Amino acid sequence: LRVQKAFTFFGDRYDFRLSISATRDNRPLEVALVLGPNFGDQSIKRSDTYTKTPPIAIVRTQEKTARISAEKAHKESPQGPIAWAGIEDNYFALVAIPKTPAAGVSFSTHERKETIEEEEVTRRFIALSLPARESEEYTVFAGPKDPQVLEALDAQLGGVNLEDVINYGYFSSVVKPLITWVLLPALQGLHRLTGNYGVGIIVVTIVLNLFFYPLRRSSTIRMRKASALQPKMRELQEKMKGLKKNDPKLQELQMEQLRLMKEANPLAGCLPLLLQLPIFWAMFVLLTVSLDVRQAPFVGWIDDLSSPDRWHVLPILMCLSMIVSTLLTPAPSNDPSQRVQRFMMAYLMPILLTYLFFWRAPSGLVLYWMFSNLVGIGQQLLINRALGAVPLPAESEKQPRKQPPVSAKG
Repeated sequence: LRVQKAFTFFGDRYDFRLSISATRDNRPLEVALVLGPNFGDQSIKRSDTYTKTPPIAIVRTQEKTARISAEKAHKESPQGPIAWAGIEDNYFALVAIPKTPAAGVSFSTHERKETIEEEEVTRRFIALSLPARESEEYTVFAGPKDPQVLEALDAQLGGVNLEDVINYGYFSSVVKPLITWVLLPALQGLHRLTGNYGVGIIVVTIVLNLFFYPLRRSSTIRMRKASALQPKMRELQEKMKGLKKNDPKLQELQMEQLRLMKEANPLAGCLPLLLQLPIFWAMFVLLTVSLDVRQAPFVGWIDDLSSPDRWHVLPILMCLSMIVSTLLTPAPSNDPSQRVQRFMMAYLMPILLTYLFFWRAPSGLVLYWMFSNLVGIGQQLLINRALGAVPLPAESEKQPRKQPPVSAKG
């Protein structure tokens, strides 16, 4: 039996070359390259919305990139040819790229009992194996999931979609350019100036909200118009009750109703806010997968922007800012019957969202949302003050026209 493994390392890179050959009595043996299961940040013990642990497998076929956990290993079977495969956690990856696409990939799982916070739990780890022929050559990447590093290596390999190692989530075709071309360079540049990624997150948040200020103002105007026209809409609905379908008066009232709905459509007021979602989602993805904020301190007790606030100060402040922001935002309707709904939206919804999504979220992400709310509160106060003295079209239409004075003759 003869097995040869040759490694070629480069001093300033995260990738290396690996060649494997195996023979017995001068006859080639079929072997496999196994990756895992022990990989990633072993200090992270619990999996949640933002941190996936234990690490999972990632496989690239000719058609798509699949992510497979230990729980799904027996159900998933990516079909070859396999361009590359590896093991990943939030910030690091171990990926093997065969010179010739592999015929397939297989998985194995391993269970391990560990004590986490005085509780004994069973953790399941995954490993994968790539079949090798008589001799096979690989490029192996073992390092951080840095977009620039992965893009450079992908170019050297002739384009194998290695950037897919970073999970950009939904809308990746939009989110990826926003992160790699805009948000990440801005955050890194601010860090070079301030030496603090937390300050960089705050500055980026302020700039983004200033950029979207015209959309916020437009949305507020739409909402106020919709609210001002609600009494008129209810009046029309009362007049239409009891009228027959062929009644000309009914058709006249319906036309008037359509005109009012078009003039102050509350959904049109939401449209400017929907345009912001790609930016906000890109920022969310950046702050949950970027290696830059990993173990990056901010101030005081916040010594890692990628970890939750252990005292939960930021989530509480963020919840309060969300409540204030909701109270300042004009409602599309002043209908008294909707008071309970407005109360739930203003108080219960922020508390529920904070508990479900932000209580154990990375500090950097909570910092972003909190300052986004704070800047939004300031903008909303300015908008409300500016629009308070200006009568809206719906209000001005209600004012009776002044008749010119009639001069009395004689």
